[in-house]
Amino acid sequence: MIFLYLISIIPAMVGIILYVCNKKVVWLEWLGSVAIALFFSAIIHAFVIYGTCKDVQTLSGQILKAVHYPEWIEEYTETHTETDEEGNVTTSTDTHHRTHDEEWKAETTLGDEYDITKSFFSEISENFHNLTTEKPYKDGFDSGDPNIYVAYNNSKFVYPVTSIRIWKNKVKAAPSVFSFAKVSKNIAVYEYPPNSDWLKSDRLLGNVPLNLLEFDRMNSRLGPLKKVNVIIVYFGNKDSSMGKWQQAKWIGGKKNDLVICYGGEKNNKADWSFCFGWTEKEIVKRNIETIFLDNKIDNSLLPLIEQEIKKNYQIKDWSSFDYITIYPPTWSYWFLIVLTIISQTVFWFWAFNNSYFKRA
Repeated sequence: MIFLYLISIIPAMVGIILYVCNKKVVWLEWLGSVAIALFFSAIIHAFVIYGTCKDVQTLSGQILKAVHYPEWIEEYTETHTETDEEGNVTTSTDTHHRTHDEEWKAETTLGDEYDITKSFFSEISENFHNLTTEKPYKDGFDSGDPNIYVAYNNSKFVYPVTSIRIWKNKVKAAPSVFSFAKVSKNIAVYEYPPNSDWLKSDRLLGNVPLNLLEFDRMNSRLGPLKKVNVIIVYFGNKDSSMGKWQQAKWIGGKKNDLVICYGGEKNNKADWSFCFGWTEKEIVKRNIETIFLDNKIDNSLLPLIEQEIKKNYQIKDWSSFDYITIYPPTWSYWFLIVLTIISQTVFWFWAFNNSYFKRA
């Protein structure tokens, strides 16, 4: 990264020459030239770090409560002040009304809030076996329903949810350090699951014979406890090299991923299994591989996976990767050079033609 800032030395040197040779240039203008050069170097530096290291991770939780906000009318006032030609001040007050529409929301254990439908609210309140009436403070309340209706989870019924978070992944920016090969387009590996539906994940890839709801519920229990995101990938009758290629495609997985790959003629029986992910305890991956090889793959497998992760999984301490140096791509140097030339040309044109701070 230091070379990005070395580029700013060139405008500084040019500025010194102009200052010595031309009385139209004063030291404040030289200082301004240097500041502009350093500013653009810092901008490119920040852009490179953000662009190359930006990554996502999937967190798992569950619906904490659902809230019904009935329609209500708010009364509020607006004050207007007018001053006539003689300086007399007149103040008037107008009264208005604003309607707050009826809405239904769900709040999760991950701190997120989502709009939901009336029918889904009714379903949640029925499964939670609890609906309470609360009267919050509503500033300017005029008419309508003064209450809200909250369904708290008193039944231990689980609506699993996912949420995407941004994080800084230095491994992604330097995959060659960990020997992750570039995956050819003719190798049929999976794209990373986007989990765009907060109520239903995409973490079962291929024809995996597991109930997605129960699998997501397992993740919703393990997520808060072990900070893990479990993904299962089925490759059909392809060989075990596919697990390694999937690992390379995803650069070892995201921050909290534990990815279980397997293959076989039948999707409920593994001929091979390969587990990858960043963890402080490699034993959990080897044990999960054995679980897949020794058992029929159906919903009865979920408690075995959950028990093993509870016992042996420990999320990777990502501060151990702070030593990795991020090198800017070649284009960023050329872009900075062009940007510096343009900005310095504009600045010095202004400096030579202004009438401020000229030396005698």
